[in-house]
Amino acid sequence: MVKLIFIAMSLSLASCTSLSTSKVIASEPALLQDDKQAMINEPVKSDKSVICYEPTGYDNQPIPLDTGVLRENPINVVSKELFIKRLEASPLWEKVSRANLFKSDFSLNDINGFLQTSGDGPTPKQINKISYSPLSAKQRNKYGHQLLDQEKFAMTEIANIVIDDHDKAAEILDQLYQQYLVKVENNDVLSDGETLHSYVRYNGILFEIWGINRTNHPIKECNLTLLTGLTIN
Repeated sequence: MVKLIFIAMSLSLASCTSLSTSKVIASEPALLQDDKQAMINEPVKSDKSVICYEPTGYDNQPIPLDTGVLRENPINVVSKELFIKRLEASPLWEKVSRANLFKSDFSLNDINGFLQTSGDGPTPKQINKISYSPLSAKQRNKYGHQLLDQEKFAMTEIANIVIDDHDKAAEILDQLYQQYLVKVENNDVLSDGETLHSYVRYNGILFEIWGINRTNHPIKECNLTLLTGLTIN
């Protein structure tokens, strides 16, 4: 099963960069040969991938963070047929550079973002989650918690695809982002101590913006402060 790209990005945020077969060893028993000890103490080089977590298997996924609005059972947000119809009529469609065979995930060229939908089963007729993640973690980290124009455009169009009301979509996004900035200012993070989350509920649908404030990781490359994306579910 293909993972949600938004989840994949979340994993990349945890890992900081792409995965590699090597690990950063934090400590070893004292009885080591000098050459091995030297390797452990070697500083991390900027051209090497850094792993900041143990990759999680498909059968051992982390428990979702409690946002206070987490549903036990997903609801149908929009039909797959209607979503595709509205997406293809949207100015966002001009930004799509690639769509998979089932039109459930899309690469957006000019804004370098990713859009993915999910539902029950391999070819769902109803969508219960839409995820948008802008840029890669490394690129996005340069802009911190600023909502870039291309991201605002994409998020507004995605919300409009769901509710078919562009003005309301823009209003929802503005409220979402203003709430998000308050969370950033107060470092109001979830139980993991680093995830930022704001939400607006409209017609029973949850619109959520996510971010991360990680500043105390012992590995410099693993400290990230950025907005990570939008989900609708």
